[in-house]
Amino acid sequence: MSDYPGEGGDFFSRIPLFREFARLLSGEPGPVNWELARQVAVASAIGADTLGAAPALPAPKFTPEPGEQRAWDDQLRLAELWVDPVSSLPSPDRPLVAQPTSRADWAELALRSLPPLVEPAAKRMADSMGPSMGEGMPPEMGQMVGRLGGLIIGLQVGTVVGQLSHLVLSQYDLTIPAKDRGRMILLSENVQAFEQATSLPRDQLRLWLACHEVIRQRLLTGVPWFEEHLYRVVNQMAELTEPDPAGLMERLQGLDMSRPESVQELLEGGEGLSGPPSPALQAATARLEVLLALADGYALVVCERVLSGRLPALPAIQSAVRARMADSDGAHALFAQLLRADPERAGAGRGERFCREVLAATDVDGLDRVWAHPDFLPSPEELGSPGRWLERAGLIGGEEVSLDEGLRALLGEDGVEPGEEGGAEGPEGSSGDEGPEGKRPPEEPGER
Repeated sequence: MSDYPGEGGDFFSRIPLFREFARLLSGEPGPVNWELARQVAVASAIGADTLGAAPALPAPKFTPEPGEQRAWDDQLRLAELWVDPVSSLPSPDRPLVAQPTSRADWAELALRSLPPLVEPAAKRMADSMGPSMGEGMPPEMGQMVGRLGGLIIGLQVGTVVGQLSHLVLSQYDLTIPAKDRGRMILLSENVQAFEQATSLPRDQLRLWLACHEVIRQRLLTGVPWFEEHLYRVVNQMAELTEPDPAGLMERLQGLDMSRPESVQELLEGGEGLSGPPSPALQAATARLEVLLALADGYALVVCERVLSGRLPALPAIQSAVRARMADSDGAHALFAQLLRADPERAGAGRGERFCREVLAATDVDGLDRVWAHPDFLPSPEELGSPGRWLERAGLIGGEEVSLDEGLRALLGEDGVEPGEEGGAEGPEGSSGDEGPEGKRPPEEPGER
């Protein structure tokens, strides 16, 4: 099985472009063949079974319903008014503009934002198949190996984006930084399909989506360090990955260019293209999973705060949205796999539980402290134990008090020793002169 999602033998066997495999390999080199990714993504978005072929059922050209864009604009305006007094995240400097978009157009837009998230790992694999593997190999063969890596990644990325185009509801549905930050892309076909599948009230669901989009936009574009931090973690994961292209080379040497089936066998391969993850890679992956889970969960919780008492169908909407985000075949799971994260650990459920527990102990301003600086992000352990994060952030606890001294002051004498009958012990049997480990005041972001 490949390490990448969206790969299947049936799909490859139905792509006639593989009959021109040699032409593809002679194309422009790079860690990802983005032109192939675009062709595959658009073909899948419009419903084509084969690359370059017409859809099995002709897909009508997408046209928004009359007045749809204006209706979305009105819902975004209302959502911004409701979000402003609840969240402390910065608002955009200009009004948000809705743009209903087709699946194929969304696929092309998404591909323009993916290189920083996909190319680091792809380049790591391409570098591993560089000069060190070319010893004793004709130069043409070495070039073909590099292009083959770009072809594989391009095909897999295009397949995933094509699948996502049928699942994503809006521009900020997934944690993908956007190029145009004032335009809110909405996939009307997918929104309609979700409405029909859930039987939720159309107006209320769209208001929820508008509110959710406003919150996500403020998070992904208003938090100044978010985008850079996401890219940094992805790059760390790539640097810590140890590719294992030996199996690919073995299959490449047996490649029969006259048989498209041999190309399919090459891409399917039983071996992965990287070795087992090191502890350092596992730690970096866990940091990415925290960021994805927290970003998704935060938007769910704040959206509920904003809309509570305003939408009668809010509980049903939240339930349907949670089920959609937890779907193992859904958009969020596919996106997590594309970034080589575990869908369950990167799931919104973990982030939502964290945010709810933090809100139970403080308020939205306290919760928003997670976005004050990357140092305030919870660790993987703190995401599962929010109390530890609350202490580190200075939102609960405080200056430690000596239990011995307090007891003496209460009794007005020194006659009762801690630990004796009627006395008290400090934490974990200590004298209480020093607080337990981990209860020091939190550091300011620049002090680490």
